[in-house]
Amino acid sequence: MSSKPRLKRVIFTQGGKGGVGKTEVALALASWLHERRIKPLLLDFDIENTNKSGLQGFYPEAQKIDLHRDGNLDEFYQVCETPDVDVILADMGAGGGAATYRWFDDAFDLAQELNIQFTAVGVTVNDAGSVQSILKWASHLGRQVSYLVVLNEMHVPRCEFDYWHDTPQVKAFVKALNPKVMTMAARVEEFQAELRNQALTLEKVIRGEVDSDFFRYIKNLVRAKKYQRQLFEGFDEAADILTADKKAVTEEVSS
Repeated sequence: MSSKPRLKRVIFTQGGKGGVGKTEVALALASWLHERRIKPLLLDFDIENTNKSGLQGFYPEAQKIDLHRDGNLDEFYQVCETPDVDVILADMGAGGGAATYRWFDDAFDLAQELNIQFTAVGVTVNDAGSVQSILKWASHLGRQVSYLVVLNEMHVPRCEFDYWHDTPQVKAFVKALNPKVMTMAARVEEFQAELRNQALTLEKVIRGEVDSDFFRYIKNLVRAKKYQRQLFEGFDEAADILTADKKAVTEEVSS
């Protein structure tokens, strides 16, 4: 009898409402994985994004996959068979819900046979639309995935996220599917704009891999470290659904 394939984790940002910070969370997740000596294989499903807003614009090695094209499932499974890759990080495009739902329904059964586990990352700001987008995805994906929800303060420090906390459907979602929930701290607008304009990640700023006077200022280096540290603390709390080896995560936390 053949042994079960090696466990793999596919993490994907939920499509839906744009402008909530999905790609920013994906970039931070890639850095978090790198720090733990996990080299994720990066996929950019957002074929309509420009080079300065899509995942591939920040990590050129990210592979583009078109969900609307015939053969995309074969391409995805071929990626999953890449040797020595345990974690695949995919950034979905905004507004691609219907295509993604069909794709996921087709992918899920075979993925189970291939020992692939999925984690859906939903990002919301404090408005009804982005909250409803997460709930809509959950209604389609159900218990087929684990969930990480990121409450993005955007430009509102200490935001109370009343749309999230006071919505009855959210309470039902939390009770039924037990998502991990974390907060992404507000950022200075000029800082965030410079990151995007220069296609930089916090990781590159912190390492000094920049050609920018703006990011050489000590205050902005300190900001980058603060933003990254806060995100990493949230990812640490959700480590069991962001890696492929739960035992390794437990041992790392204990050491």
